[in-house]
Amino acid sequence: MKNKKGLQDPFILRYPILLLILIILSPISTISLIENYIIRAVNAENSIGDINFDSPFNNTFDLGSPFLVEYDNTTGLKPTGIRTANIASEDFEVTFSGFGVINHANDTIRYHSNGSGIYITNPDGTVYQKGIIELRTKGNDTAKAEYESIGYQAAEERVLDNGIIFFNSFSSDGELSFLNNTVAVYKDMIGVGGSNITTIAWQWN
Repeated sequence: MKNKKGLQDPFILRYPILLLILIILSPISTISLIENYIIRAVNAENSIGDINFDSPFNNTFDLGSPFLVEYDNTTGLKPTGIRTANIASEDFEVTFSGFGVINHANDTIRYHSNGSGIYITNPDGTVYQKGIIELRTKGNDTAKAEYESIGYQAAEERVLDNGIIFFNSFSSDGELSFLNNTVAVYKDMIGVGGSNITTIAWQWN
């Protein structure tokens, strides 16, 4: 039985020119593929498959005036007990309430808010939040907002995060009915201990 070395040596001895050609052509093929990808990315207009998703994500987008601004304060903060009792690293179940305004159809709608959710500090220092907020107008019309975000500790007593909100209304003709199936992107600033929450949102659809 021939060993692997016995099979390889004759090939190397008999076809040195072929190996040399392969070595030369390999970088040329790679360059050609890269150039072809760049051309496709530049010319891509209608095909999502040709879009270069590695294009820089550090662009600044002007979202215009926000359609919602909300101010809340924490009403309850319950450690989940998963990690420690240290407020800087513990995960919490949180409740909060406040008020806000929505600009819609040249009108300003004022509402009160009551919400609950989870506040998780990840090992890398980022903060994850998810929860539900009830919006209630003076006329007693209501809507539900489901939010989810990720943020970071911007200062000793401040957390900044960005996320998305999904709205659903509970009536078909109330003050907040226009929010049904609406999506918004938002950012907020949270004070130490989850208090003094300021939320600014832009309607996405």
